[in-house]
Amino acid sequence: MFYKIDELRVNALKAGANPESVIPGIIAARAELPLAEIGEIRVIKKAVDSRKSNPEFVYRLLVDMPEKAKGKYPIATPEEIESLEIADPELEDAKFALPPVVLGTGPAGIFGALALALAGAKPIIVDKGPAVEQRCQDYLKFLQTRKLNTCSNLLIGEGGAGTFSDGKLFTGTKDINSRFIINEFIKAGADPAIAYIARPHIGSDVLRVVAANLRKRIEELGGKFLFNSEVVDLVVKEGKLKGVKLANNEVIQTNYFLMAPGLGGRNLVRSFARRGLASQLKPFQIGCRVEHPQEFIDVRQYHKSPRPMALEAAEYHLVSRANEKRDSISSFCMCPGGVIVNASAWEGHSATNGMSFRARDGFFANSCLISTFRADTFSSLDQAYQLIEILERRVFERGGNTYAFPAQDIVGFMNGRRILRNFRTSCDTGIIPARVDDLLPARLRFSLQAAIRHFDKLLPGFIKYGKVVGIESCVSSPLRVVRDENYEASVKGVFPAGEGTGEAGGIISAGCDGIRVAAAMLRQAAGK
Repeated sequence: MFYKIDELRVNALKAGANPESVIPGIIAARAELPLAEIGEIRVIKKAVDSRKSNPEFVYRLLVDMPEKAKGKYPIATPEEIESLEIADPELEDAKFALPPVVLGTGPAGIFGALALALAGAKPIIVDKGPAVEQRCQDYLKFLQTRKLNTCSNLLIGEGGAGTFSDGKLFTGTKDINSRFIINEFIKAGADPAIAYIARPHIGSDVLRVVAANLRKRIEELGGKFLFNSEVVDLVVKEGKLKGVKLANNEVIQTNYFLMAPGLGGRNLVRSFARRGLASQLKPFQIGCRVEHPQEFIDVRQYHKSPRPMALEAAEYHLVSRANEKRDSISSFCMCPGGVIVNASAWEGHSATNGMSFRARDGFFANSCLISTFRADTFSSLDQAYQLIEILERRVFERGGNTYAFPAQDIVGFMNGRRILRNFRTSCDTGIIPARVDDLLPARLRFSLQAAIRHFDKLLPGFIKYGKVVGIESCVSSPLRVVRDENYEASVKGVFPAGEGTGEAGGIISAGCDGIRVAAAMLRQAAGK
């Protein structure tokens, strides 16, 4: 019989390296049972509560115990037990006359392709970049030569931008398909703990393995991957899709196209919009990376030094609300023990991103402080993209035209001075002393400065111990490809999905969007 334990607390200072090992003893003592009578323990959720001086792990559990434990804990209902079961997406059997084509191998594209493959569709998956193994080699070559491969970088190639990130799985977790995605990640090599920890992440080192294994699973189901194959146009007749054209002039005949190009595909999406694919401006975000010693974050969050061995590197989520004089600023993509990377896909452009490995054991922590630009700020889509591209070129130039980043102590950022006292950084392309504050639009600069003053009150020393590194411009798309209630674009047979078409943000939400779109394609092909 399973019983619910909604809040079991374990002192992180006393737990040692494996806090789960003490849970059976705690339960047995509280239930007044011999340890041997404690059966299966299912962890539903694990979080850290560090609001007090001694951080604690907080668990939600289902525990198999004998009936005599009744009265100590409530009995789990059959529905609560069944809710832990992982179901495949509800999909129609494939009835395509021609194989569907999927553009992109980021989370929207890969999980859309997996859904199609599970239904028997045998999709063709096209990506401008290479498989992940080659992509890793190309990035190392870029670091050595500083010659950017515009077809293989941190935005383009197998796995999308998420492969070179922290692999956070926070957004879209209430979607019905999110548990399926988490389970597929685990089967592909991710840590099983991502199924229950409160703020799960996979880690960039593991994501590379996961991306390759997801590809192999789709291939086993009949899917076909075309890497180093760039889609340049749609073949349309009387408003209906007839095929997609590649850069080598090959045309893949298809009537169904799941378009998930990611943020690295912005030139393609813009070209489609110019040629008549209905689209609209949407809000988007721009910000700056900030970097601090991880030890500083640990002490502020856990109130202990050194960090207890049971705890991972501490993280934070900070928000400064908008008022009539400034915009809201929030921390985004916080990477404990992480690295700042150059995520540009375009020559002569620089854009920051954050990455961390599974262990999160680096010296520095970094995050992006972002603000939202409203759609009505711009008169056209081109004007919005012009702002983004101007910022990227300015960052590249101020970084010495080598893809290094301009960097400035937060103290200098606050008062407009070119100060960089500590050149040590996690940034793998390097940093050079330069003003970052005057690169930004005035309103964003003032909003960031006001927010940082607020953050310094929440985490004293945020200003003193931090630096600002470059500008982050590939957070979200200013363009949304219009789609109807059936997820279809203005060109019949085109189904936009994911971040690059303005429809999702984050690994889980983009993956769920890809599955929803694939399900809509299958329903339409089945005549439903």
